[in-house]
Amino acid sequence: MRKFVLSPYLLLSLTSLIWAGNFIVGRALRADISAVELNLWRWLLALLILLPLGYRQLLQYRRLLIRHWRLLFLLGFTGIAAFHTSVYTALKTTTAINAVLFLSLSPILIVIGSSISRKDSISRVQLLGILVSLAGAVVLLTRGDFNTLTALQFYQGDLWMLFAVTMWSVYSILLKNKPKELPQLSLLIGSVVCALAMLVIMFLVLQQGQSTVVWSLRVLSGLLYVSIFASIVAFLFWNRGVAEIGPNRAGVFLHLMPVFGALLSVMILQEGIAVYHLAGATLVFTGITMSTRTAR
Repeated sequence: MRKFVLSPYLLLSLTSLIWAGNFIVGRALRADISAVELNLWRWLLALLILLPLGYRQLLQYRRLLIRHWRLLFLLGFTGIAAFHTSVYTALKTTTAINAVLFLSLSPILIVIGSSISRKDSISRVQLLGILVSLAGAVVLLTRGDFNTLTALQFYQGDLWMLFAVTMWSVYSILLKNKPKELPQLSLLIGSVVCALAMLVIMFLVLQQGQSTVVWSLRVLSGLLYVSIFASIVAFLFWNRGVAEIGPNRAGVFLHLMPVFGALLSVMILQEGIAVYHLAGATLVFTGITMSTRTAR
């Protein structure tokens, strides 16, 4: 029986769709829960869901996981503990537009990092594609008015986003070191365990172990979304996509986040479709098409 395998391009596209919602949740809950606690609860709930699904794999590949504990530690630190805590911290003082603008720099940082570490190669056409899709993301985020960029106010949170983007770029490059025989689920669980150990320490040090959560249905709903979709589903999709096509070509799919943000606004908020929506989306999809071409 032939095994059904989803396209890595579809997986990466769905990842951007899910993570677009993660930014909205982080911004919406900024007054109800601290960044550290949001990240801690998010991944604790995710681990409770992941363990029943992957405990047999953990037992089967335990020696391989122990052998590569340094990689798991680095993945847990960069992609889970540092990245998401920084994003949630940033969203307390900066706007969602600023945050996504900074995140749009990630594909470029991934290319630079991959070139330095020689983990992935890129052609001129692919590099041009990244720049084209970046232009499309900027068109969407500025609503087609580039004067908006000069009017943007920068906040303390923007520095956190710059750090977060750097961490995510490092995480994406590190994924190339994953042992081929190690399943994605085991890799994720191992990384989450390492990250949770760091997050607990951060919680004890920064908040002296005192919770500041204002519990409500909105907070619980947000936690369920980021735990199930933004954590488990999106991370498995992203890790698989990077493994299939490499960090350079995968990174450009982050530029789909403003596209999906605009689409959700039209569908949910019933906002009208403007020329800049079409222009920005066209540039993003054109850039992605160019960037995902196999280097010759």
